[in-house]
Amino acid sequence: MMTRSVKIFALALLLACVQSFAGYFIEQAYVDEPAKDSLSAFSFGGELELVYFLSSIHPGILLSGEYRFHKHHSADLFGVALFSGDYLEIGANWRFFFRGTREDDFLRLGISMVSFERDEKNYFPPRVTVGYGRDIMFFKNTSFLCRLELVASYIIGKALAEKDGELFNREAHFTAALNIGFYLF
Repeated sequence: MMTRSVKIFALALLLACVQSFAGYFIEQAYVDEPAKDSLSAFSFGGELELVYFLSSIHPGILLSGEYRFHKHHSADLFGVALFSGDYLEIGANWRFFFRGTREDDFLRLGISMVSFERDEKNYFPPRVTVGYGRDIMFFKNTSFLCRLELVASYIIGKALAEKDGELFNREAHFTAALNIGFYLF
């Protein structure tokens, strides 16, 4: 008999609590404003780079550390190595983000130094780069994003070359690339 009384008292107490807070979330004022994008200043990650030059595609890996110093602007330092060993590259990029959010389209301008061997000598010509891409977040409230980017670049000075027997027969100053990346922030 005593247990039944305790159960009835606990149920009455529970119903009183539920009745007191039942309309709490419904009665709160709703503010209709866009969610703010909390941009972290530093992000780092890597990209698979598919570079097209001399009539073939050369896969490589790009590692990058990016600092977002303004809502619409970022700068990064990067390094690239092609799996075929054709060249190594190190440089810096500036990106302009159109909307200023984490998931956004951007324009990229960059300058770098390319290291490759030709005629048994090492060369380090500069390269200028222009690109267009998009940062994509597949899940909201995550701390990573994917990056897709199309890039065109021009090597100033000595060009990349393809060896045909003992002679070089083709040179390439212009390269195009598709980058697919993963960044943590």
